[in-house]
Order: sequence, then structure tokens, then C-alpha cells
Amino acid sequence: QGIDAEFKGWKDNGEHILLCPSSITVTDYVDGVSQVEWQKQTTKKLEKITNRPVMFRNKPRPGNQWWQTNIKDDIKNAWCVITNMSLAAIDGVLNMTPAFTHQKHVASLITGKKIEEVERPFKPEREKVEEWLNMVANHQFTIQEIEDGLAFDTLKAQYQKGG
Repeated sequence: QGIDAEFKGWKDNGEHILLCPSSITVTDYVDGVSQVEWQKQTTKKLEKITNRPVMFRNKPRPGNQWWQTNIKDDIKNAWCVITNMSLAAIDGVLNMTPAFTHQKHVASLITGKKIEEVERPFKPEREKVEEWLNMVANHQFTIQEIEDGLAFDTLKAQYQKGG
């Protein structure tokens, strides 16, 4: 509701790589390193395989430089988005920009996993992206729908049908 979740295809241009780590807690849990260390390690890998500039964007929090900014402005000229678990990957995909994520990311079915392929990012076919978008949308429920049991009944029916 209120989100532009239409897949518009992929762009074939872009200048910088947008590096968007997850929160401090999630980065530590998923990668076993601090957010700062993940950023350093990832940037160092990128410097070995591409000449593209790397732009850093952290999660907007009250008082930081990204607070009340729109990620679309940073994605506009990005070649790709790289994250471990941030939803910035989905912002990228919905704004025609391929992404690289951790294999446990909710968008991992439609993103690249190997940073070494940054110059040839994974761009799945429209049908696959739209199928993924439908899957994600069909797993979103309001608190009321969860409390009323609608979420459980819906998911139970989906998984009993194998879908």
C-alpha cells in the first residue's frame, strides 16, 4: 500500500556503485563483522575489480546525513546497489538498478551474490522479477490480519498447495 512496486525493467547505464550496509546489529549477526569493517572489506574488493566510484549510503536515522533524504536520488545514477541485508536492494530493483545481496536476503532470487561480477550484474527476466514481487506481496499482512488468523490461513493454504 502506497509503494510503487511496479518493475520497470533494467537500465544499462550508471556511474557509481551504491554501497548500503545493513544496520550495525544485522551486519554483525549476518557477516560477523562490524558495519565499518564490512564497508572497508567490500570497498577493498571493489577497488580490485572495478574503476567505478563507490558511494556510501547508510540507513537513515534521526540526525544522520541520510535522514529525510530519498534513496532514489542516490540510485538514479548508480550502476548497481551492493548490500548485505538492507532493503536498499529492493529500492534498486524497483528503480531499474541491479543489486548484489547476501544469499539470505529476501531479494536473493533476483540479485547477484558475487561481487566479482559487478561489471556484469545479474538482471533476471521481467517474468522472474514480477513472480518474486508477487511472492513478497502475498506474504505481507497487517497486524489485524495476523490477529484475526487470516495470515496463518492464507500462508497455510499457499504452502499446502505447494505455492
